[in-house]
Amino acid sequence: MKTIGVHNNINYIIRADRVFDGRTLFPYEEADIYISGGIIREIRPGSGTDPSGDIKFFNFQGCTVLPGLVDCHVHLALDGRDFNGAMDLWSSEDLLLERIGSDLRKTLDRGIVAVRDGGDREWVGLRARDEVNSGRLAGPRILSPGIALGKKGRYGSFLGPGIMGDQIEDTVRKTATRGVDHIKVLVSGVVSFKEYRRVGELHFSLQELEELVSAAHDRGLKVMAHASSDEAARRAVDAGVDSLEHGYFISGATLEKMAARSIPWIPTLAPVAVQARGSLRNSSREELEVIEKTYRRQLKMVKRAQELGVIIGTGTDAGATGVLHGEGLWEEMLLLEEAGLSRAEILRAATVNGAKVLGLEKELGLVRPGLPPRLIAVRGNPLEDLGCIKNVEFMILPSAG
Repeated sequence: MKTIGVHNNINYIIRADRVFDGRTLFPYEEADIYISGGIIREIRPGSGTDPSGDIKFFNFQGCTVLPGLVDCHVHLALDGRDFNGAMDLWSSEDLLLERIGSDLRKTLDRGIVAVRDGGDREWVGLRARDEVNSGRLAGPRILSPGIALGKKGRYGSFLGPGIMGDQIEDTVRKTATRGVDHIKVLVSGVVSFKEYRRVGELHFSLQELEELVSAAHDRGLKVMAHASSDEAARRAVDAGVDSLEHGYFISGATLEKMAARSIPWIPTLAPVAVQARGSLRNSSREELEVIEKTYRRQLKMVKRAQELGVIIGTGTDAGATGVLHGEGLWEEMLLLEEAGLSRAEILRAATVNGAKVLGLEKELGLVRPGLPPRLIAVRGNPLEDLGCIKNVEFMILPSAG
């Protein structure tokens, strides 16, 4: 992949066979994207001739230009290969940053311009964000909560230190002072791979969750909620969280509430789907049946959510076993297609919807006049063959210089 940095003092025309603007395909057989002052100024039918004068011209013949992709749920502290080995690196700054730097480059190479981290107890994701923001590491835009907030003694000790019920307001306040981008809350444990529909216990009462959400919102921070089981998902929605993560065994009634309240869902299909293949663990036939049944149900509920009008964002849970940074988004998009979403719906989930989930609508997610160019170009037409997305040929980004 080749990256093109757009400078404020240079005018550009990007020409492509097609432009998908994040919502729909432009009705031009050939389109010119005019960029000036580091901002997209106009998208117009291609002139058919090369521009002259002081305009820098790039002709992406045979390509589709679309917004850069967004992964709404990753764990930068983990590598997707070796859970314990990844955690062993947390105390070795140089080796940790070397591994994260490699994963961030792979993420960019896949056309992903922004990721939302899900936290870890050593604030690794937040440190990675700061390394990218300072220019010491190359990578996508990173939003991180630092740690995840859950109850002490329950699921998620690798995600955060755990808190007591009377520490909620104080913990949110202290977390916010670290400069985090959002708050991550653990509402439940994880799904069982041995017993169908069994999910780890709930962490917070509705009243406690409402206190946490209120404390976060008072500080201008969104809340991403890890919740599986319908009870956990419903409790998170009733508490007013800003996005629901995972949501395994969610019900249609809860999805209806989410649609009515415009709460996005990040269904994270990939981490369970890869387990269903049976190559990552020594699972019994009965366990594989449970895993397969679990992810098949999730596919059906994703389709139901789309029909109800729930905002769906692509989130891979990259770092979870078997889900690699960068590569996982392609896997997630294929699974959304398996769920029955159209290619246009999948592209929206990975672009404009992702920008909404991250609160970055003014920076990315659309090819639209007034926005900075954070774009990718792929060979072919992804609305005809989603496989185009797997190989990004060009990335267009605002230059740091």
